[in-house]
Amino acid sequence: MRTDPSMMEPLLETFADRTRSGDGLAAERSLLPFADAVPVDLDAEAQATDSGHTLDLHETLQARRSTLQYGKAPVRTDLILRWVREALVRDAEDWGLDDACGPLEAFVFALRSEGRPAGVYRVTAREASFVAPASAVGDPQRLGIQREFADGAGIVTICADLDTADSWTGAHGFRLCAVRASMALYDFHLRCQSDRLAGTVFGGFIGAAVRNLIQSDGVTRHPLLSATYAHPAS
Repeated sequence: MRTDPSMMEPLLETFADRTRSGDGLAAERSLLPFADAVPVDLDAEAQATDSGHTLDLHETLQARRSTLQYGKAPVRTDLILRWVREALVRDAEDWGLDDACGPLEAFVFALRSEGRPAGVYRVTAREASFVAPASAVGDPQRLGIQREFADGAGIVTICADLDTADSWTGAHGFRLCAVRASMALYDFHLRCQSDRLAGTVFGGFIGAAVRNLIQSDGVTRHPLLSATYAHPAS
């Protein structure tokens, strides 16, 4: 069955459109700050789990499994923060769009934490900080559309500044943010898998449940994609 090329033209035109849908004044606005955040120094921390041999990329892809069945042991939060930051650094360096489209940032909800307090951590390509204790999250089942997401040792969600992205190139800016967030999140997810941690990538993070906690207004800071992490179920 052949498709009439003219039928694709309206769709392709939407991808070519760079019209802003907002007021284009993102440069005059800034992300809400975290005045009480406590900086976390990751530079001196170890880079491997106690799982033994770290898998290479081919081995990781061969062994990777998405799962919602998790072990109950805590995970070393320093490792998670480091791996998230490394993924965001690679995003910034590879795409070179932080100035035009806005930088990505991540929030780590460390529910079962080893080495650092359980709680909410903010991570960017430049820094990491402790934002709030786990008690501020309330019931972690409120974080996702499936209750199983809260059974992991933690959840990582990648956020983007859609205000800046729209002021740059309209809907195309959002598409790029979505692609970048996906790449960064899978970068982190596969790093976890290479050290034999378990988890799954999901799009059902409920940002409204922690709207005030992570200062997310859905525009200047909006969650795009998330992943669980944990030790595998025995």
